Amino acid sequence: MYPCTGCGLCCQHISNIEELKEFDLGNGVCKHYDYTTKGCRIYDNRPTICRVDRMYENAYKKNYGKLEFYKLNAEVCNKLQEINGLDSSYKVKIKGE
Repeated sequence: MYPCTGCGLCCQHISNIEELKEFDLGNGVCKHYDYTTKGCRIYDNRPTICRVDRMYENAYKKNYGKLEFYKLNAEVCNKLQEINGLDSSYKVKIKGE
């Protein structure tokens, strides 16, 4: 399972994700994002695009190994965190690196 650290930044930067246009409040933040918990109000029913493991199985398995796919996702997560000045304790670490 992808080791998400729960920072919530991916939910606050959805403006360029075609599959999530209907969820965008107009400022890049998902309408289901909860600022208090840094979580998703519809977590159990969230779209497939919001599920790293399911996206891997459904769309990327034929192009990447799971570890490589995790590393690519972690790279994006960690860059978002760096750009937004998030504490390094949220950094995503992939086993096997």
